[in-house]
Amino acid sequence: MAATNAGSVVRAKLRERLEDIPGVASVALDLDDVESGIKVKLDDDANEAEVLERVRELLIAYGVRSHDHPMLQIGQSRFGRMGVDIGVAVEVSPVKGGARVEVIGQSVRSVRVVPSTPTAIAQGMSDAWCQVVGKIPVEITKVARTGDESLRVVATDGNNERDGIGDLTYGWIYALAQAVGKAIGLLDAETGAKMRI
Repeated sequence: MAATNAGSVVRAKLRERLEDIPGVASVALDLDDVESGIKVKLDDDANEAEVLERVRELLIAYGVRSHDHPMLQIGQSRFGRMGVDIGVAVEVSPVKGGARVEVIGQSVRSVRVVPSTPTAIAQGMSDAWCQVVGKIPVEITKVARTGDESLRVVATDGNNERDGIGDLTYGWIYALAQAVGKAIGLLDAETGAKMRI
């Protein structure tokens, strides 16, 4: 009983400390469930890279994450602040043993739980996005960083290959959503805006 109470106190303190980080709008903390994880939503004007680093440092201090663990990814669903309408909200959050990818349209919401590798996350995002808009899914064959500024995703429908480039300026989630959307033919290759399908 005492151990349970101590764990609850630690979780409450961790949540408070995470919420105190400038740029954090809200925190959902669940470390007991099979799909457990920490979901951090950002303020509209938050610097994602800076918040990401502060969250990571705090999780290391609390022993939730080790120094050599892959980078934590924070979901950012408000792409409108970049001035581009992609037609859906996209969130990626860590869960025990992987990542939870969610794509939210006006009337359909789709979730995938995938391994925490770039290709698996991109495939989960592609599958969920295709379900939201009613498009036949495609296979993601490659995810690669192209220099310091961009991310490249390659998709194929079995016959044709298409690639998409995402801008890393606004963070990994934005770049991945932009690159996946272009690669699966739902975002304009030049503007990154939602295409009419």
